[in-house]
Amino acid sequence: MLITVAAIAVLAVVLAFAVNQWSVSQHMYPQDAINESSNIAVRGIVTSVEENHKSLGMAVGSYHIFRFYIQLNITQVVWMDENSPDVSVSVVNVGDTISVGYDNLDNPQFSLGQNVECKGYYFGATDSIYSFIITVSPSISESYLEQI
Repeated sequence: MLITVAAIAVLAVVLAFAVNQWSVSQHMYPQDAINESSNIAVRGIVTSVEENHKSLGMAVGSYHIFRFYIQLNITQVVWMDENSPDVSVSVVNVGDTISVGYDNLDNPQFSLGQNVECKGYYFGATDSIYSFIITVSPSISESYLEQI
């Protein structure tokens, strides 16, 4: 009887771990992006870099784990898609700090104080896992983050 209870307990722990790993992997990079085309390009100075950052949405269980999460102090707004409601509703200015969610599989070598240029999809809403973040992802055409 004791062996049966122990076996069931071990099986339950293993099953819980497997379900947790599966759940987390569903929210990790790379993943279908919120949009398939870029709508903004900025230049800025890297102020922080965080690996495997968890971005939360308003709904329960709504999150995404970005491979890298980079904060930029904007020095230049290079381009904005004026037809994109996500950009036109949110004002992005020189001097603002903006977040970059980087989901490409390479390992960028950025350091604090470095000048970079970023092009991706910016979502200016408050209830999403992508809120106020420029997402750089393989599924977003022409998106990139590179040293200048």
